[in-house]
Amino acid sequence: MVATETVNQARALDRLISAQATEITVSVPEEQHREVLFGGPGVQRALERLTSALSDRVDGAVLASFENQLYKVATALDMYRRLDLSMYSGVLVATQHSPIIRALFVAATEQRVPVVYVPHAPVAANSAYLDLPVDYAGLRGEGEREFYHRELGIELTDLGIVGNLASDLLTRPVPELNLNTAGVLALSPHQPHVLEQIFRIVAEADCGDMIVAPHPRSDLDAIRDLLPPSWSMFEGERTLDLLAAGPPFLFQFSSGVAWESAALGIPTATIHIDDSPVNYPFLADESIYPPIRTTDETQRFVSFARSGTYDRTQMRTHAEQWCAVDGDQAVAQLQELLETVSPHSSPNRLHDGWAKDGVALSRSWIASTAVAPESAHQSAQTFDSSSPSSENKGTLV
Repeated sequence: MVATETVNQARALDRLISAQATEITVSVPEEQHREVLFGGPGVQRALERLTSALSDRVDGAVLASFENQLYKVATALDMYRRLDLSMYSGVLVATQHSPIIRALFVAATEQRVPVVYVPHAPVAANSAYLDLPVDYAGLRGEGEREFYHRELGIELTDLGIVGNLASDLLTRPVPELNLNTAGVLALSPHQPHVLEQIFRIVAEADCGDMIVAPHPRSDLDAIRDLLPPSWSMFEGERTLDLLAAGPPFLFQFSSGVAWESAALGIPTATIHIDDSPVNYPFLADESIYPPIRTTDETQRFVSFARSGTYDRTQMRTHAEQWCAVDGDQAVAQLQELLETVSPHSSPNRLHDGWAKDGVALSRSWIASTAVAPESAHQSAQTFDSSSPSSENKGTLV
């Protein structure tokens, strides 16, 4: 069974499932049942812990968002438990940190169904993502294996390499660059105040025409409101299609798109608006991704990129250190990994970062928050799921 939550997660697995997937209908609890669910001891205990941990650290709106996420997870867990997961040899996912998908992990573990993880994006270095609460992992490349070995202490032999199913770049030569055309600014789903700072750094350097490539979850109206007059927005297609045409350079703000641009040999720079480190470890090499903080740095980078003397081979080599296989070859490697999955075996999570002594918990800004006692975990698993429910389409295939 495959479960995806976002457009990018679906893209990460589309080559494997597009020709053979069928949608599963899942049961969504009715409102009356949800009220009983939310009033149960497991949810109430979790709510008390949230309030105790966060009430003096965040404002009411942030606390309310955490509470809303808790209710979503409780609903998802109840919904997943209604599925007979034992009819599947495993559960395949493209995220390891989403709370909604992690609820599926719990249900799968209870039914002794293994979970297989194939990332939809490059590995990221932050506390929320320092986590592999799955039985099998098919990572993108050797750089990611070494990262999880170093950060989580997982044996290299327990970490598989699949590659990137979502792209088809590495079997093709790098494109010829159109040095006199518009550059590209690739965005993640940033808040407007962050977008404003990113746009200002590039616009003040007078780089000429620019094409803004939004993320699938970007607020397009917010981008249009901030877009300089001579800039345009690339809509309706994947950023990868734009990069394959050979733009002269790319700016990004800690974006996974930078792996694709490096694989294509497109000069790529990382915009910095503060002293925060880059989100993705593959971006840490500043000889590949020069940092941009000032107008002078921006202008120097653009001038060098348009000169046609950039070492594109070095960029491709760097990209392959983090992902050396993509497209159909990655599909084949994933199929090989899936053949090794042992259905209905005892759960063997590689590393649960949010369990007691987990790495993610120890590095979180709420690190002083006590881990839930075992009794709380047991109570959380006693939601009543016997009430009637309505039928709706879910995100499972």
